[in-house]
Amino acid sequence: KLNGYETIELARLVLSQGRVQLLDKWMKEDKLECSEDLGDIVKQSDATLALQIYLRANVPRKVIATFMETGQFDKVILYCKKINFTPDFPALLQQAVQYNPQG
Repeated sequence: KLNGYETIELARLVLSQGRVQLLDKWMKEDKLECSEDLGDIVKQSDATLALQIYLRANVPRKVIATFMETGQFDKVILYCKKINFTPDFPALLQQAVQYNPQG
């Protein structure tokens, strides 16, 4: 398993070549060290993969933001209950309106 620095550098290289599927494969094989920084880098190319990284790295606010950005509003409360996390609900409502104005 790569350490955090190696993971970030490899992710940058692979993403610059447009090969997100390699990162997904290595994630499934548990070869990468998940971190908030890795999630931030990957999110520019693949929000779903970034969500998996944030979940593994235990970064609740980024998990919640990514759920909302990907339209998975129903999972926010379930996730918060599961990890016993109390989000800033007014901020969540503002984000929800931003990502889904008709909703």
